[in-house]
Amino acid sequence: MKSECRGYTFHISLFCLLLAAVICFAGCTNPEKAKAEHVTQGEAYLKDSKFQEASLEFRNAIQIDDKLAAAHWGLARAFEGLERVPETLDELRKTVTLDKNNLEARIKLGNYYLFGSRGRADVISEAERLAKEVLEKDSNSIEGHILMGSVLFAQNQKDKAFAELNHAVEIDPKRVESYLSMAKFYMVTREPAKAEELYKRGISVNGNSALAHTEYGKFLAQANRLGESEAELRKAVEVDPADRNAKFVLASYYLVSRQFDKA
Repeated sequence: MKSECRGYTFHISLFCLLLAAVICFAGCTNPEKAKAEHVTQGEAYLKDSKFQEASLEFRNAIQIDDKLAAAHWGLARAFEGLERVPETLDELRKTVTLDKNNLEARIKLGNYYLFGSRGRADVISEAERLAKEVLEKDSNSIEGHILMGSVLFAQNQKDKAFAELNHAVEIDPKRVESYLSMAKFYMVTREPAKAEELYKRGISVNGNSALAHTEYGKFLAQANRLGESEAELRKAVEVDPADRNAKFVLASYYLVSRQFDKA
């Protein structure tokens, strides 16, 4: 009887130890699982343009692990969608510090620096540093070359800037965005004929690009060619009815032209 009790007690003790180990293990792994779930849900919200909901998910992940680069990167994009620029910049800086391989974050931060530089050499220099980091990691980064071209343009090195932009086009001649970027530089240099040629080349590369039609439509509106502009903006919505930006730009066009029923 005593032997049976001792055996029973031994099995109970062993069970308790195993249970404690399982609980301890679960306690250690649950935070990892939780933060991963928050990031996954945040990314899903970003995909649906639910920026406020996404920001909450990424913040929850950061509360668990303040050094989680994926969460800071997600929060940066959520803040961008909410048009909260200072917070976007702060999260982008944290992202590039924590993740040396996130080239997209570096490109985005570099473009923000250039956009808000107002000619300040120190800010332009920061954008240049980021562009160099991208190209050191990936010499064929199209957006990296476009960013470097933008830096050179801001430094008034226009020939070198256009060389970078041409190189970006050469890497992938079928990429519409590269033509649109170069067209915008020609607009800055007040060469609208060259800009229009590039908008048309972008559309010839991909006639189903809502972005290409939208940007060309905006160009035509600036040139006061309103009939052609409306046709391009309508084409953008036609080729991609799910593109929210295309619909927004067309609606804005109708509002400005006081065609409220169409808007």
